[in-house]
Amino acid sequence: MDLLNLKEVKKYFPIGRKKTLRAVESVSFGIKKGEVFGLVGESGCGKSTLARLILRLIEPTMGDINFMGIDIPKASRGELKKVRKNLQIIFQDPLASLNPRQRIIDAVGEGLIINKIVPKHMVRDRVVELLEKVGLSSDALNKYPHEFSGGQRQRICIARALAVNPLLIVADEPLSALDVSVQAQIMNLLINLQRERGLSYLFISHNLLAVQYICNTVAVMYLGRIVEMAPTDHLFSRPMHPYTEALLSALPRPEVSERRQRIILRGDVPSPVAIPSGCPFHPRCHRKMDTCTTINPELKKLSDGRWVSCHLWN
Repeated sequence: MDLLNLKEVKKYFPIGRKKTLRAVESVSFGIKKGEVFGLVGESGCGKSTLARLILRLIEPTMGDINFMGIDIPKASRGELKKVRKNLQIIFQDPLASLNPRQRIIDAVGEGLIINKIVPKHMVRDRVVELLEKVGLSSDALNKYPHEFSGGQRQRICIARALAVNPLLIVADEPLSALDVSVQAQIMNLLINLQRERGLSYLFISHNLLAVQYICNTVAVMYLGRIVEMAPTDHLFSRPMHPYTEALLSALPRPEVSERRQRIILRGDVPSPVAIPSGCPFHPRCHRKMDTCTTINPELKKLSDGRWVSCHLWN
C-alpha cells in the first residue's frame, strides 16, 4: 500500500473573469514507504504547486490526495495535525523559510513542543542532537538565520523537518540555492538520513543528475501533467517520451568517447493559460504526428512497467 497516493489531482487558478491558469492537470502517482520519488521538469511546470497541494498549503480544484489513509483535502483539524506531524517539507529557499527573528533553538524546537514529542526541559538537548545529526554544533542554538551560510541554513531546515519524526519529507528544490560542492553534501546527508530512518522523499528538482543519484522512481512533468514515469535506471537509460529524450540529451557526459546528439526544443513553453489542443507538447516536439495536434494522449502503463503519455507508444 502506498504511503502517499494522488489520483487525478487538478489545480486551477482563475485569472480575471474568463481565463483560467491550469497549474496541475490530472496528476496521479503513489509513493511507498522508504521510496525516494523524483519529480522533474522545467520551471513553471507545476512541481512546487503540487508540493503545496500535498501539504494542503493550498486547496486542490479536484482529485484525491491520500496520506496514511487520510483524505488530505477533506481532513478534519485533528486528522490534519496527524498528517503534518508525519508529512514535512523542505523549501527551496532556506532563508525565506526561516523566521529571521527566531533563534535556531526555537525554529527547530517549535515542532517538538507543539506535537509534545519531548518534555519542555528536554527540548534543548533534542535540538542539539538534531543539529549534530545534520552536521552543525550546539553553537548554532542561540544564533539567527542570517548568521549562517546557505548550506548551513538548509541543514537547519532539514533538522526542523526531522524534529517531528516524519514518515515522508517533500523536498522542494532543496539544492537550487546552493553551490555545487554544498549540493553534494546535502544530497549525501539526505541519503544517509533516509537509510537510517527509513524515510520516504518526494524529491522535486530540475537537477537531473541529482535526481538520478538519489531517486528510485522518477516522474517527468510538462505543463502541469506527468508525461512519463518509470524506475530511475529505466528512464535514464531508455527515455520514451520525446520531452524526456530532450531533457536527458542535455546532460553532460563524463566519457569523452560517449557522444549523444543534443535535441534542441524549438519555441517557448506554452502558457498554462492557453494550453495547445491535442498533446500539450506537440508545438515543440521533434517526433510529432498529425494525431498529436488534435488528440491528447492518455498516460498509459507499458509492458515494462513505466507510464508514458505519447501517441508513439499508445
